Amino acid sequence: MRQKGFRQNFTQSFATLPLVALVTAAVWMLPNLSSLRLGGGLLATALMTYVVIECNNRYHLLRVRSRMNSVVFLVLMATFPTLHDLGLHLIPAAALLSAYFVLFRTYGQTRTQGTLFHTTLLLSLGSLAFPQLIIVIPFLLFAAGVQLRALNLSAFGGALLGAVLPYWIYLAVQLALCDFDWTLVPAQLWEQLPPLPTFAYTDVPLSHWVGYAAVIVPGMVATAHFFSSSYNDKIRTRQFLYALTVLQIPILLLTALYPEQRNTLLPLLIVVYTPMISHHLTLARGRMADVWFILCTLGVLALTALQFFSF
Repeated sequence: MRQKGFRQNFTQSFATLPLVALVTAAVWMLPNLSSLRLGGGLLATALMTYVVIECNNRYHLLRVRSRMNSVVFLVLMATFPTLHDLGLHLIPAAALLSAYFVLFRTYGQTRTQGTLFHTTLLLSLGSLAFPQLIIVIPFLLFAAGVQLRALNLSAFGGALLGAVLPYWIYLAVQLALCDFDWTLVPAQLWEQLPPLPTFAYTDVPLSHWVGYAAVIVPGMVATAHFFSSSYNDKIRTRQFLYALTVLQIPILLLTALYPEQRNTLLPLLIVVYTPMISHHLTLARGRMADVWFILCTLGVLALTALQFFSF
């Protein structure tokens, strides 16, 4: 009988998540133990981690008993200190995570209009904090129709209503703030539109590119591994992960267009790539997989250590 190596023991041990959670909390709060912003950010991340755990438990994204989805999410969030404060930059990631958690419920359902309504409603609410997030909705509907077979005319109507509702309420609020003077509303709405991309890539600090690479490169490698080994997963799990590959496209597009929005885009990348990275680190076979696991671990440790220096 073949004995498990270090990687298998680490990824499949139930002690891994509590240990990583304790280390994450220590790293998170070490700069200032009395900071309410850091504590609030840690609490928000803990709630998002709970959703990650529920997503894995309910939809069986890993075919072995493992907590690596939540471990990878916590580790990546702890690696970047600029994400630690409680702020609006966490809202889009929380909205995307909640949206695909709800979206997966549509698999195998015949009446999906209510579920898709809540899915697009969550993304639309998140776009109030980061308007560019609205671009994810068409890709989500594509995944619902192609990968999950959950889109029909009534479901599309429900999804459209969910996407419009927050902005309809927002328009009413703006109208009330303008004393119901319709002539003032367009100027107020124009100020809320996102800026056009500047494509000033040379002005983006090196630390931003390093952060993006630390998430995107393992995510791309993991996605390639999934495509080459997806036949090992159950059909249901396979369709969920295929849906996540579709959602990667708009997040990567937003990263290319707005690289300066690092604090908002990094959590989005982490949310959409976490299932893929954990799938790869847990289920890949061979010596190269062990080497890759060690390299990823060393890279995360190095980036985490650099937060105590002016990088």
